[in-house]
Amino acid sequence: MSRLVFAIALAALLGFAACSSTQRVYDITEVDRPPEYAGDSLVFEAKRARVEYVQPARVTPDVAPDRQYDLLSTALDVSFGFADETVIGTVRHTLTPLRESLNSFYFDAVGMDIESVRQVVDGRDAGVGFEYDSTRLTITPPQPLVIDSTYTFVVEYVAHPTRGAGQGSLGDGGTGLYFIDPTGADPYRPTQIWTQGQAESNRRWFPTWDYPNDRMAFEITITVPDSLVTASNGALVEQTPLADGMRRDHWVLTGDQASYLAAVGAGPFTVVRDSVMSTAGAMLPLAYYLEPQFADAAERIFGETPDMIHFYETHLGVPYPWANYKQMPVRDFTAGGMENTTITMLYEWLQTDERAALDLEGRDLISHELAHQWFGDYVTTKDWANLALNESFASYMEELYLEATQGRDAAQAHGITDRLAYYEQAETLRRPIVWYGYKSPDEMFDRHTYQKGEQVLNQLRFELGDEAFWRGLNRYLTDNALRSVEMADFRQAMETATGRSLRTFFDQWWFQPGHPVLDVEQAYFAGSNLYTVQVVQRQDLSASPTFAFDVDVELNYPSQPKEVRRVHIASADTTLRFRVTEKPTFVRFNEGNWLFAETAYRQPLEETLVQAVEDDEMAGRYDAVVTLSKQELNPQVRAALVQAATGDAHPLVRERAAEALKPYAQIPEVVQTLAALAQNDDTPAVRRAALASLAGPSPQARTVLRAALSDLSYLTQAEAVRLYAEHFRDDAFEAFQPLLGETSWRGSVEEALVETITKYRLGGQAGADYLAQQAGVMHPDDVRLAAIDGLLVLARRDDDIRTFAAQTFVGLVSDLRRDVRRAVATALAEIGDAKALAALERQVAVERDPDVRAALRGAIEQVKKGTTQVGG
Repeated sequence: MSRLVFAIALAALLGFAACSSTQRVYDITEVDRPPEYAGDSLVFEAKRARVEYVQPARVTPDVAPDRQYDLLSTALDVSFGFADETVIGTVRHTLTPLRESLNSFYFDAVGMDIESVRQVVDGRDAGVGFEYDSTRLTITPPQPLVIDSTYTFVVEYVAHPTRGAGQGSLGDGGTGLYFIDPTGADPYRPTQIWTQGQAESNRRWFPTWDYPNDRMAFEITITVPDSLVTASNGALVEQTPLADGMRRDHWVLTGDQASYLAAVGAGPFTVVRDSVMSTAGAMLPLAYYLEPQFADAAERIFGETPDMIHFYETHLGVPYPWANYKQMPVRDFTAGGMENTTITMLYEWLQTDERAALDLEGRDLISHELAHQWFGDYVTTKDWANLALNESFASYMEELYLEATQGRDAAQAHGITDRLAYYEQAETLRRPIVWYGYKSPDEMFDRHTYQKGEQVLNQLRFELGDEAFWRGLNRYLTDNALRSVEMADFRQAMETATGRSLRTFFDQWWFQPGHPVLDVEQAYFAGSNLYTVQVVQRQDLSASPTFAFDVDVELNYPSQPKEVRRVHIASADTTLRFRVTEKPTFVRFNEGNWLFAETAYRQPLEETLVQAVEDDEMAGRYDAVVTLSKQELNPQVRAALVQAATGDAHPLVRERAAEALKPYAQIPEVVQTLAALAQNDDTPAVRRAALASLAGPSPQARTVLRAALSDLSYLTQAEAVRLYAEHFRDDAFEAFQPLLGETSWRGSVEEALVETITKYRLGGQAGADYLAQQAGVMHPDDVRLAAIDGLLVLARRDDDIRTFAAQTFVGLVSDLRRDVRRAVATALAEIGDAKALAALERQVAVERDPDVRAALRGAIEQVKKGTTQVGG
């Protein structure tokens, strides 16, 4: 039997002072379990998680490459070969050596043709020796470079961003600079150019020191057709018309940045101007770059940007650090957003129509990327192991902005969602947030860096208090302005600002794997005036620490004000005894939802029932609903869930309650509740949860699901499509007829239709016709690829559809999209239609993508064999 902690009762007996009548802070002292409670058991069965724990290294390795020089400034002059997707550039680097006598040095440069390298001496060019091995440009100057002296080198080059990247002409991922429809042949996409340098991809479009442990001044000159609008880091200082309808735009950044933040964007955008008065006393220009059809939606999409800037400036005490701020959604972006200094790139789907806006508010993404202008751009991680200094902060700023503008409940809902996302990853992997063991920087961009780090900052704020927390952030930004940093710099700033020793906090949360996994059992001992809370840490203590943390416990009474008592827990098995004057209506461990812990609650059912509807915070009601959802079927539980689903003020609670009602969906009262929610709730996510719980073979479910096919929310329509097809297959295709001509945001409804037609083989030839239509060029890639797969599935069972599918695929063999070409090549290899041979051979002769070329050759081989059989 473990030792127990009865700190509250002991504190009361010793007369410890309380800080107020409603909030008391107690020290925790271990005492032996009184003999009168020897028979009471508050012990849980241990949980065994099958998890990979990544331990911190005994000796922290160097993950940053050694610097030979300090790169002081970079001046880029680039134009573009649209036909062959090249960058024609001249880069002028000014640097100072970091060694006594530097005989040679290198720039990162991948997939380039180096035309010339020269050194500028007294205004004149001097040739230098250089070697290039396709990844590094090594320069050997005529004389060794002297430390503390300044030198300028100029490189002329042609960059091939996709060379050696295993990507096609319209490939995605890791190429640094991207051409979207460069020849104007794609009717679905506008011609655009954009860059994505993080983590180490800018080396694919200009030679540089491509690691975040150096910063440099930047200016970029861009030559483009006059029909395109450009954006880059800093301010546009000059535009020069050129012959043949071309134009040069010169952008200059005030201040310096890491090279991965250098960016260029160009396209036929409409620019909507805005501004905000900075706390620095000047008007800060803002610009929103949108595709013309979305220009009228600029206020709806980006209109909160001035308020966000004002919030960050006033709370951080640091004015926005740059001369302006621009936001540019681009096609086929490889991430949700990227915080290039003064010019954030965003994914295209941020541009919504009014119906899509019901499901996607861009607030979190916009506030996240904006926060990076302080956390990531102004102060930058020294290496990718410390990426949390960029991403955890930006993620938490989302939550802080929500709290300030939408209220504490909105912030709690954000935290709950992000914790659940992290816990999902933690089911298989638990690593330190600050982690030097990665093999590729991409491994660091995960839910530990974002969601877990965000919630660790929330825990730190709770333990320090708001005033000290914000004061510490100000100190961190002020002390480290325009510097590259690591976690020790943040700890030092917080300790200096608050006087707190934070080594234990930082070690357990930032540098150790795992998180607290708690079993919390609560009990009231009648006649004793004692309420007991046992807290057992169930994480694997051989691989993860026993966490020490503060937590608030809220005691609610029927006839007196609630009490909130803060306690400190630092052992694996802790029992708290609270002396109470009457039986509480409910006791809530982790009031405020500050504690970052995965918690399972066991409390008297009567308390959980009350908490589910009466807790004054949504997080408390949410936890109670989750606890009730795990109970055996019970009329009282059902009633509480119905009340939460229909009456709670927060949609996340209503959504979770609607999900929890599924086991009760045969009861008429619950059926009526779910039907009403599915049709009338203001929040689409609640309507979808109600549909999923209601779905079944009943006539009422058929009626409600059919009505939901006309829901204003695209995502709710899509859910209704999937559920209707699952339960009412007999008339599903007929029910879907009004949707077959619909175009939805992100193709969400079309993708659901493609999925169900494929899965349930709906509509016969008419279903195949719809799939062929959706495989066409005017649809999102995900829809097109799903439709191609669907046609192949239908072809396996029907010879007529097989012939039709082959004809469709032949028409797509030379499609502009590499993934489409590869998919149809793979499909034709299975179908083996001899009529496809000529088209396959024509395409393989001109195909540039190695993966697609291999798929085409495989299809040609199979067709020539003439032996491929389409299986069932």
